[in-house]
Amino acid sequence: MYVTRPLSLYRKSPNALEDEPPAEGPYSGYLVITDEEAEEQDTFCFGAIKRKAVEKLPFPQDKILNVVHSSEVEETMVTRVWFIPVLDQPLASNHYYVIRAKGR
Repeated sequence: MYVTRPLSLYRKSPNALEDEPPAEGPYSGYLVITDEEAEEQDTFCFGAIKRKAVEKLPFPQDKILNVVHSSEVEETMVTRVWFIPVLDQPLASNHYYVIRAKGR
């Protein structure tokens, strides 16, 4: 079971990443959701410009992210994915399931 927490909580208190998953049963964890405060932190020029790059962990689970792989040998590849935290692990472990997003 997942419990949601706002992204702004982890930006304000990075130590919260160390929190163990909720003890409400086995197979539990946290989903990080973008909230208004985090959205405000990602805008500048009075809201006219939005920062689109994710610069630090944790990844928000309510966004589809583009993973860019560039190489000198091959052309640049962009893959749209969701990062879902592994259950029973604190977010600080940085273990994620990666799910490819397809469709519209």
